[in-house]
Amino acid sequence: MIAPRILTSGVPVPPYDATVSDTVETTVTTVMASLACGALVFALVYWWRTGRPTVLALFFAGGAMMLLEPFVDVVGGCWHPNDLARVFTLWDRPMPVWLCLTYFVYFGVGGGLSWIVLRRGMSSGLLWGLFISSAVGDAVMEMILMHWNTYLYYGAQPLVLLKFPLWWAPVNSLVDVAVAVAIVRYENALRGPRAVLIIPLAMAISAAINTVAGFPSWTAINSNIDGIGGALLGLATFAISAVIVRLLADPKVTAPATARPEVPALVG
Repeated sequence: MIAPRILTSGVPVPPYDATVSDTVETTVTTVMASLACGALVFALVYWWRTGRPTVLALFFAGGAMMLLEPFVDVVGGCWHPNDLARVFTLWDRPMPVWLCLTYFVYFGVGGGLSWIVLRRGMSSGLLWGLFISSAVGDAVMEMILMHWNTYLYYGAQPLVLLKFPLWWAPVNSLVDVAVAVAIVRYENALRGPRAVLIIPLAMAISAAINTVAGFPSWTAINSNIDGIGGALLGLATFAISAVIVRLLADPKVTAPATARPEVPALVG
């Protein structure tokens, strides 16, 4: 990891001179493209077999969430080297092709799979299981990518293990789970053409989760707080995420759509 320059305010400066080898970029992009194509096929097949475009809508919602990535990268201290092939640049953050493809998979069909599981019967244990498994999956995937220096986390990151700041895992996982719960909760109102509303709904949930749960860790990264203080702020992100999962597990808040009166759909 390249040591970043630090402003007097405590806000770290990205490692602008970081680079990624062509071999690593090609390999990661190829793998993510294959996974994204598989995810799209799965979403289309699910729509064809069930008549529900929910998973396909979540696939595109995952891609749309990419527009929020530059913001969370700025406050969360994440940098993707300039020499990578990019889709767009926003907030002075280059967004590489491979990362955009990953969003369609992890936040797109990942959220779709969570929705499929939860709509069959939501329980506290199931929600916690999805949250933990998704967080572990995110951590393992990012540790592998960090091993090849595909991208960098910089600044006073709390709770770093194998180059990966662990606080990111519960935040990313919680986005998937919260989006799935919201769609189960309002499933009858999101049928037919209304399924397109899943895209802005998912983006809003992603922005809210990142802000509420990630804020303590953002504070550690963008201040002079480090050491024990930074670790405590990182643990605060875990604690907030756990509280939100506990709220989502409350049946009074998240009763499945099947337990509610049907909202007339536009089609079907």
